[in-house]
Amino acid sequence: MRKITFTPFFYQKGIDITNDRQMFEFIKEHYTYYTMNSWNLTQSIANRVKVYNLKLDGDCWRALSLLNSDEYFEVNETIRSWEYEHPGYSVGFNGRSGGYLVLYNKDNYCSVLPDFMDCTTYEEYKEYCKDYLGCSVKYNRRELRELCQLIQDFDMLCDELRDYVNELSKQDPTEEIMIKIVDTFNNYYDTDLERVECDPLEIVKEDNKSVVDITGLRQMLCLVEAFCRTANDYLTPTSYRLKIEGNKATIVES
Repeated sequence: MRKITFTPFFYQKGIDITNDRQMFEFIKEHYTYYTMNSWNLTQSIANRVKVYNLKLDGDCWRALSLLNSDEYFEVNETIRSWEYEHPGYSVGFNGRSGGYLVLYNKDNYCSVLPDFMDCTTYEEYKEYCKDYLGCSVKYNRRELRELCQLIQDFDMLCDELRDYVNELSKQDPTEEIMIKIVDTFNNYYDTDLERVECDPLEIVKEDNKSVVDITGLRQMLCLVEAFCRTANDYLTPTSYRLKIEGNKATIVES
């Protein structure tokens, strides 16, 4: 996965894993989703991951279009890596549009929640430990803590995926086209650039847009024209056009 700026705690919550009540209530209040279909009635730990609910900094539909391409491979690889580090558990998308990420028991893709999590309150849980497990809450703390840590790791995975999608949402859709234009121009006109002592063109980011400074090209008018021709060769089949304002060139919607 490409390097991203990690902004945690979209899904994660701070939990005191020495506090039995807090751990129980954290698990109990966590979002769940059906492991198969709604009629199955079995639910497991999950998070809502529909793109338009992720509060992205950029364009959610841009992120979605990228996820439908090769970028989705990165998401799957991240999930597989998490599963490798958590033997016995699996993570998968569920829902009609894959809008939920669900944590499964890997053996039979059922819920990761043990029977004692059917208790609705912490007081009921204490009674369950006493009557059915034959122990106090203290002696069941290890299982509760391990489950809590597993869910926290799952939430951290969801945060990592959310931040990755957030970076996709901020990508300039014309960036790849501009890279091809600049590379082609620099390679084809390298001799002319050396003649006027102009450095090869470079792309910089301004307001999340790919911008090329063509100041050096103005020393030789034919170089500006050559740059425009190179750009048009790539842009003609698309819905974009080259825009030059002053000494800065960008790609915009036609």
